[in-house]
Amino acid sequence: MATDPIETITVDLEIYGIPQTPDMPPMTDTYLHVRRRQDGSAQRAVIGLPAYQGEPGPAGPPGAIHKGERTTAQLTALGTSYGQAQLNWAYRNTDTNAQYVWRGDGWVVYQNAYGLKGDKGDPPTLQPGTVSYDGAVAGDAVMEITGSAGGPYALHLDLPEPPEGPVGPPGPSGSVIDSVDVDGDPTDGQSLRWRSADGKLHWFDPPSAIEEYVVPPSGFPAAFDKASTVTRQQLVAVTIPAKTYPYRFDFSGGVDVKSNAGHQIDLEIRRDDAVSGAIVGYGKGQDGEGWREVALRAHSDVAIQPGSAEGVVQPGTIVNLYLSAVKKAGVTLGWSYRPDLAQLRVRLTRVA
Repeated sequence: MATDPIETITVDLEIYGIPQTPDMPPMTDTYLHVRRRQDGSAQRAVIGLPAYQGEPGPAGPPGAIHKGERTTAQLTALGTSYGQAQLNWAYRNTDTNAQYVWRGDGWVVYQNAYGLKGDKGDPPTLQPGTVSYDGAVAGDAVMEITGSAGGPYALHLDLPEPPEGPVGPPGPSGSVIDSVDVDGDPTDGQSLRWRSADGKLHWFDPPSAIEEYVVPPSGFPAAFDKASTVTRQQLVAVTIPAKTYPYRFDFSGGVDVKSNAGHQIDLEIRRDDAVSGAIVGYGKGQDGEGWREVALRAHSDVAIQPGSAEGVVQPGTIVNLYLSAVKKAGVTLGWSYRPDLAQLRVRLTRVA
């Protein structure tokens, strides 16, 4: 065979496998065609090769089986007890962020397998924009960002006044007790009243329309007889403590007295002084002999109309009342008194 070529042809050789189904015999022909034109240009060269379906190969090594996270000390301890049964068991080392894979007789360590936390990035650049309500621009927002480098940051916004919206539906009724205009919490039976000092409503125990003080027979002195020269004898004294409301007095009750013809014994209720105080209650006796009950009632020397201040005891006033028997007529004979069924009822009637 000649060894000195007269020409060299450069050919691109393409090789294709011809697939065969498993039930067909293998392909036995292989072909290679190389063509060259007369002008010297290269043509396409094709080689045909048979393709065979081989037998399954051996199983490859198992992949890493992730079993969780451990520290370096824990992984070192596990390495003393692991064997082939733990082949390819893998852990993340929480101390170094490396992956530990058991190879049957020791650990294979892949450093930084899970990646390390990167450097902190630059803070965001923020700038205020416009504020709109339902598409209408209401104005610019004023923004302030505070915080040290690296954060955390606080974003403060000053927004323009929003437009007034439509009137909403009525809300549920609020609790009077929880109102900001009410001070304190009530107890059973209390009412509210206004206090101008703080402009709030305060709970208080409302007094009844009428408060009553009663002196029973046992509150009166023992029976006595008086000479003709004795014209006045005090029977009862009652102190009315200060009240939180204005009121007038009303009286009822009575006392037994005995006199003779031409003689008369009356009853007086005076305020603040037993002799010279204003008369606020009276009982008019009768001229005649024997025992007679002198009945008591309220008394006023002037006319009183609704809204009048006459006879009104103002709030915060302490009042002392004195009931006395007074000889109004007769000079020659004495007179007597007895406490049998005697009674004084003092009623405080509230006024506006």
